[in-house]
Formats: sequence, structure tokens, C-alpha cells
Amino acid sequence: MIVRVSEAHVRPGREAEFVSVLCELVATFPARYAGLLRHEVLVDLADSSRVQYVSVWSDAEALVAYAGESWRTDPVTFPDEETYLAGPLVLRHFGSVAIPG
Repeated sequence: MIVRVSEAHVRPGREAEFVSVLCELVATFPARYAGLLRHEVLVDLADSSRVQYVSVWSDAEALVAYAGESWRTDPVTFPDEETYLAGPLVLRHFGSVAIPG
């Protein structure tokens, strides 16, 4: 399992519109991408300009189908996304560790 976190820093005053566009776009992802186990959009409660799209994937093969061969380094963007952003997306990937007990 691979957890992919894309973090956006949104321009002041554009937060609500960005979240709306992002949610509309990703709503279709479970039907479009096999291997997407779950996903969610998170808005920082202390700073609404920090928005994360968190997606959980079954394996690297599923991520290649979604984001391409450069999934480890290249974020997936939507048209005109840069008009909402104060800077480039920050992309991170995490693997899960079994907790004993």
C-alpha cells in the first residue's frame, strides 16, 4: 500500500474555489483508477490555504496508471491549477508499517 500526499498552498481568497474544483475533479477517480483504495481532500484547520489531496493506492503499478512512470516525482495537476497556487505542489509518498498487537 502506498499513501500519496499532494499538498497545495493556495493563493489568498481562492481557497474555497480551489477546494470545490479539486473535489469535483477527484470525485471520478475511484471509478477511473483501479487500485485507488481511498482518497480524501484535507484542509488545514489552522491555515485554510494549505490543502492536501491524500490517496491510498494498492501498489506502484496502480500509481503508474494514475500518474505515469514518474509518479514518485511528478505531481498530477488539473488545467489552470497554477492560477490557484501560491507555489508548486509538494508531493510525498508513504508506505505503511504494521503495528504489532
